[in-house]
Amino acid sequence: MATWIIKKMKKLTISLIFCCFLSFLFFTSCNKREREENLIKNEKLTRFSLKQFSQNYSFTLMGESAEVLQNENTSIMNPSFSLKTESEIIEIKTDKEGKGEIKIDQKNKKIKEVIITGKVLIIYRDIKSEKINMEVTCEKVSYIDQKREMIFEGSPLIKRGKNKFSGEKIIYNIDNDTIEIKGNVNVEIIPEEKSNK
Repeated sequence: MATWIIKKMKKLTISLIFCCFLSFLFFTSCNKREREENLIKNEKLTRFSLKQFSQNYSFTLMGESAEVLQNENTSIMNPSFSLKTESEIIEIKTDKEGKGEIKIDQKNKKIKEVIITGKVLIIYRDIKSEKINMEVTCEKVSYIDQKREMIFEGSPLIKRGKNKFSGEKIIYNIDNDTIEIKGNVNVEIIPEEKSNK
């Protein structure tokens, strides 16, 4: 009877050790996977370039450094952004203090919004003639990919030729080439001079 109890105890001890070993493997693999995910989410990049293409346009985002944050957005230092459509090239630059943020659509893994802050300068250039059609200065610009809009905030000022537009918030629709100004609207339109020939 005593030998039977000893055999049962040995089997139980071996089973217990085996279960502990399996638990150890499971938890360490979970921790490793979690560490790998955190490394990806907290990854830091330096001097990077990101490109996204579509049927009618493409854009390039560059920066001195970037950090993928826990919320799966990306923080960028000293960003520059260019958007190329069929008719124009839009370039966005900041000073050295400029910062940016990218918001990613988790379903299709594409960029849905780019936000750039600092002393922002946006230049709209005709793709064929390379002539500057419009210049914008502001403290914050948001590019919303789905609506194909750029929202200018923080003392935005648009210069189109000799004409100037300002307000608290300006929304520019890229496809329709329209400007919507909200709050403290100020528009200065200078008629074109007619040439006598």
